[in-house]
Amino acid sequence: MRGNRPLGRVIWAPVGAAVLSGLVIGVLARLLMRGIALAVGGSTGLSLVGTVAILVAFVVLALPAAVTATARPAIMHAGRWATAALTGLMAARTGLGDAKTIVLADDGQLTPITVLIVAFAAIVVAHGQLAQRLTRRLRALQEAPAEALRTPDARPV
Repeated sequence: MRGNRPLGRVIWAPVGAAVLSGLVIGVLARLLMRGIALAVGGSTGLSLVGTVAILVAFVVLALPAAVTATARPAIMHAGRWATAALTGLMAARTGLGDAKTIVLADDGQLTPITVLIVAFAAIVVAHGQLAQRLTRRLRALQEAPAEALRTPDARPV
């Protein structure tokens, strides 16, 4: 039983981190997409199928960073940037569908659109970092739960 613990830590920590970071970044991305739609005066409806597809995509895109979180620094950075590049490519491809609407936007709409696009770029870059930090936290939690949580001693000093 004890022999399976390291394997579980190696497999489940990155998978759990990819799921958590994918959900967090996916929700933020969905909110930013809605913000851009509001800024250009487009349809702001959120479909359940579309939201689930976005969340699943962000979970899958977090895997390269999560899997390389504890590797050598060069591999770790490559995994993080692979996640950022794949996420950025997906975001840019999706955003190109709205390019015509954005290009034809009024001057008053350009500032909020620009802010939202920059925020989107920031979460794309943060996606890999979040996945790697969560992977390291989950591995530490599985190795030594008391130390990872830093529970204070209940005894009076």
